Amino acid sequence: MAYCILIADDATMNRMLVKKILSSSLDDVVFEEAVNGQEVLDIVERTTVDLIILDLIMPIMDGYETLRTLKAHEIHHDIPVIVNSAITEINSIENTLKDGAVDYFTKPLSPNDMNIILPLKARNALQLYEQNRTIIELNRLIQEELKNANTFANIMLPKSGSLKGVDLHIKYHPSLGIGGDFFDCFEHDGRIHFMVADVTGHGIAAGMASSMVKILYRKSAEREGIMPHEILEEMNRSIFEIFDFAGRDNYFVFTAFVGVLDGNKLYHANAGQPYPMIFNQSENTFDPIMQNGFIVGMMDEIGFETEEMPMERGDMIFLYTDGLFCTGEAADFTGWERVISIAKQLDRTLFRSPAEFLDEIFYAFHMIHKSQGLDFTDDVAMMVIQLKG
Repeated sequence: MAYCILIADDATMNRMLVKKILSSSLDDVVFEEAVNGQEVLDIVERTTVDLIILDLIMPIMDGYETLRTLKAHEIHHDIPVIVNSAITEINSIENTLKDGAVDYFTKPLSPNDMNIILPLKARNALQLYEQNRTIIELNRLIQEELKNANTFANIMLPKSGSLKGVDLHIKYHPSLGIGGDFFDCFEHDGRIHFMVADVTGHGIAAGMASSMVKILYRKSAEREGIMPHEILEEMNRSIFEIFDFAGRDNYFVFTAFVGVLDGNKLYHANAGQPYPMIFNQSENTFDPIMQNGFIVGMMDEIGFETEEMPMERGDMIFLYTDGLFCTGEAADFTGWERVISIAKQLDRTLFRSPAEFLDEIFYAFHMIHKSQGLDFTDDVAMMVIQLKG
């Protein structure tokens, strides 16, 4: 498609000269003309303009006001503007460039201006604008893809109120529209299976990896009588069977906490996740499940351990990923201590409304990050599972 160049100048001869210069040196261009700033604003509203050649001294609305108005406009602020003026004072040149003009040249035009400088400046401005529009469109498409991927990821999340033996409450905050944090909870053969996992990385690649983690998890967990350590070991073996890591620096690794609720017993195994917490309703205590383990995908043929603990009706399990407290500092590995400290302060909220508890935990860490001039830089996944009374 042809480029559209808008020439704004109240002198007819000046407009004709610029038009003649550019039409003879540029291919595929059409022109619009304006005699004042108001006409410029009217034209850009009804026509797609790719470049404006703007005089400063015009009636009704001068070039200074026109430039400021354009650059403040939500839609038209990125149209490149080259100022063409008889004003040669350095302050005028400086101010128009500060206000957003991409270039400036003075009248009257010399032969070099007409044959070389003006055509080059116009061509460079048009090419830059086209590149910027391409980047904007690509960014729009990427955001649309992220939105679709996030919709798919949310479909894959377990649904609150869909389980018979437990009440489930979840909160998910991906840092880039879609993330690598993942949780699942389902009933099978009279037992409640659940897992929270954190795949290395962010964005679409991590989201794709977390989808695979869920598939591997369901495939393993649905085997009759399987225990948490066996699930982690089987997932780990599957990763090394599916992927060839020979000679690669980037591995498909993730941390995970896997649990099985069977009657009044909780069986669990940890693969590098921050310590989950148990809220004992009868004793009103909030304690971490301090169990460690290797990260899944780091090494082939590694083993995990299943531990068990008693549970009572009404007790709750609070699980979360390290994106809640992670800031990239070396001391982040102790962040679970701050999580349990804040969780204990909110135990009344948890007892009254687990969903509100998750919101308040998230808000508390948001304010902590904000006080340090930071924001969440990693995906955050949280889940509360309560045994029905």
